[in-house]
Amino acid sequence: MVVQRKGIEAARRKFGSYEEGLPADYPLQRVEMDEWQIDLATLLGDSGALDGLPPEDRAKFEVGRRWIYVAIDCATRCILGFRIVVTPNSQDAIRTLNLIIQDKTPIAEAAGCESRWDQSGGIGVLVTDQGSAFAAEVFRMAVADMGATYEAPPAGVPKLRARIERIFRTFGQQLAPMLIGRTFSNPIERGDYPSEQWAALTDDELAEIFTLFIVDIYHNTPHAGLKGETPANAWKRLSAEQGVTPPPDANQRRVVFGIPLTRKLDRHGVRVFGINYTCPKLQEVLMRSGGGDIPIRLDPDDLTHVSVCLGHEWHSAQAVPRAVHGLSLDEWQTIVRDLRTRFREQAILSEDIVREARKKIRAIDARARQLRRIQPQHWTAEALDRAESRLFLGLRFGTEGSAASGDLEQPEGRKRPNPDDLLGDVIEPPNAPKSPNNGGLASSASAPTANDDDDWSFDD
Repeated sequence: MVVQRKGIEAARRKFGSYEEGLPADYPLQRVEMDEWQIDLATLLGDSGALDGLPPEDRAKFEVGRRWIYVAIDCATRCILGFRIVVTPNSQDAIRTLNLIIQDKTPIAEAAGCESRWDQSGGIGVLVTDQGSAFAAEVFRMAVADMGATYEAPPAGVPKLRARIERIFRTFGQQLAPMLIGRTFSNPIERGDYPSEQWAALTDDELAEIFTLFIVDIYHNTPHAGLKGETPANAWKRLSAEQGVTPPPDANQRRVVFGIPLTRKLDRHGVRVFGINYTCPKLQEVLMRSGGGDIPIRLDPDDLTHVSVCLGHEWHSAQAVPRAVHGLSLDEWQTIVRDLRTRFREQAILSEDIVREARKKIRAIDARARQLRRIQPQHWTAEALDRAESRLFLGLRFGTEGSAASGDLEQPEGRKRPNPDDLLGDVIEPPNAPKSPNNGGLASSASAPTANDDDDWSFDD
């Protein structure tokens, strides 16, 4: 009767038996992931200059609804990662995968959370729907490269992905009512509520709100599917009893999630954003083949290493100067831009100045950089190439007179810098002795040397 009146799908929903979904016994054994259009009308952009404006003025800017990717652990119901995006796409789905295998406590701290967000590890089985972003070959290759198994149950059977479907209802029922600009789940519920007119939240505020709700509220609230246990406690108990699959190592993570670039191999190794990277394998290839273009993968959150493809294997190459170890790409760009602006008239900079600038910038940038990892903005290979060509033109960052600097022929009269010099012959090491003749370079703008009349090369 129901089939004839309302259709077979309506009958299936009405008479289908209640189920808990497929079982999962330990953390990360089964991870479900999906996309959802957030039930909020928000301002499409960062807050920044909008912070001081009243809500009615902020609502005059572009308004719309963002999407969100969410990954949930089936055994403990813990949220393993989320990412707010403009529209669903495979690249942002892959970036959400990257969050699953990382400790996200720095993101939680940046959002002001009281609890840790350390739920992470290697994925056993990843389950999604048959959306275009998940069906893309690049997404499935990323899952396979992580050593995980990919499953896509038949469309139209949401109970096969019951946990991820339920978390979206939780967002709509528990989080959305607390926020201005709510759009509700359907036009009947919304009525004449002016969602777009009252939109006031921006992308970074939305990221902070979702992080606070997930880490401090949802993870610490008793869950009916866990028989009253909280997701955070379930994770602690099961991870202690069963253990957690270790995540991929740093080199494998860069290969899967890093930004693909191509650089030329020569005597300095490979140079990326003015930083020289080398390793024994690169030196062997240089001796055998004489150089050439090398595919690399760059992690914009950490410039300590890059991954280089030699033959059919990926190897880790380390930055020659230790001063960039631990820096993100944004921090390194800010440091170079600041130094080139402040010391444009000087030929020699002290590494102490660089290190002091680094401390100040990292303190200012830390909170915003962590929250940006779950926001729509991200680096692309094309944007990196443009930035490198503009900001790092002619910049060499490595030990001079070595395979890392690409300058084995030492110019006559030039002093070799120490092994950890920054920016080659532009920055002198800390506490460097100042003499009338410092290798043909002026020690300061106001103290000319005996070699002021010497010709300067492009390297100078």
